[in-house]
Amino acid sequence: MPKRRTGVQHRLTRVYLMQVVLISLATVLGVMATAKIIEHVLVKQALKLEAEHFWSLYDADPNVPRPNTRHLLGLLVDADGGPDTVPQNFEPLTPGYHRVDLNDDRPLVYVEYRTNPEARLYLIFDERRVSALALVFGVLPLTGVLLVIYLMSFLSWRKSRQLMSPLVQLAEVLRGAPITDPRAARPAFDEIEAEADSEVAVLVAALEAYADRLLDFVERERQFTRDASHELRTPLAVIQANLALLAARFPETPSVQRIEDTVEDMESLIATLLLLARSEHRDLPEDRLIVNDLVLNLVERLQPLADNKRVELVCEQRAMLKLTAPEQVVSIVVTNLVRNAINYTNSGSVQVIVGRHEVLVRDTGPGINPEDLERLLQPFERGAGNKEGGHGLGLAIVQRLCERFRWKLDVASELGHGTQVRITFPAWQTWTRF
Repeated sequence: MPKRRTGVQHRLTRVYLMQVVLISLATVLGVMATAKIIEHVLVKQALKLEAEHFWSLYDADPNVPRPNTRHLLGLLVDADGGPDTVPQNFEPLTPGYHRVDLNDDRPLVYVEYRTNPEARLYLIFDERRVSALALVFGVLPLTGVLLVIYLMSFLSWRKSRQLMSPLVQLAEVLRGAPITDPRAARPAFDEIEAEADSEVAVLVAALEAYADRLLDFVERERQFTRDASHELRTPLAVIQANLALLAARFPETPSVQRIEDTVEDMESLIATLLLLARSEHRDLPEDRLIVNDLVLNLVERLQPLADNKRVELVCEQRAMLKLTAPEQVVSIVVTNLVRNAINYTNSGSVQVIVGRHEVLVRDTGPGINPEDLERLLQPFERGAGNKEGGHGLGLAIVQRLCERFRWKLDVASELGHGTQVRITFPAWQTWTRF
């Protein structure tokens, strides 16, 4: 079904066409009303007055001639059947106005009877000349007025489109701006042709300045993320090297193992921040991957974390999910979801289910209050049941990556009954052939 056009220019065109139709309709109705008025009021009233005038003359002189002009012909028939001969189809006519066939025409005939002395008067009115005069002196001037109205309406419509054209251009430029690519997100405002000092020119200048400030802010944020992530890698590398020495000297020490887990979390977080900064700067390479194998590997890597908390970690494969997407992004999303589920589950199990178009992570934790779901999707927000620490970035990062790659994120939770998070991948990103 084609999309209905609702732009300003199309609305102006519809208003102009509606105006033309209404003016034309009003004109046609006016002409028809005028014709009826001329026929039923002016012409008929004139015939009646003409008959009254003739009878007054006839009473004074019975031999007075009947009206006989270019437009009016009078016929008189007295009790003796004379002095005029009327057509046969006139005889059954009753007093009043009639349309009668006469010489390939249908003139208006006014019939009036008199009883003293008995006589019948037929006034035959030829309207063709009057119609021609009405055309010359009525319809033609009216047509000229209509043409002027149409011309002025057309010029107004055209001028309105010219005035609105820069605004429409601006809307098209903003609509076509590739917001997913920050380097090309700044619209080309130079292409908009607007009159100087006009409202559109002021709007374009304001939007141009706003776009420059916004892009500068985004670039500064991106640069800070990259620099901070790179700078944090150096102390983490030092910590990891010393942890290796410490683990060799004090093997199977719980505190050392806990530090190693924390360092791995920090390294994963830094890698994720770098990925986010890089993915918004340029497109990431897409891989053809089997999500089932990826999820199995991630579950195996996170199994020690689940064992430390005595949480059963189960992977269930209900279908083969093949996806065309950056493998690192899918890994980060699933890892964050499973790690969050383990951290928030003090006892019970965590299920990772791979479906035909989705990955579902379900836990038996304390659940989340429905009022807190929206808050937990914000950065640095953490649930009340997490006693394992953390940065409050897991779900926020997952949501941001899902929006970036057009994956659908659904979070459902109930207090005391756990939480489940579903990532649904669009059909066009899945594939069936190797």
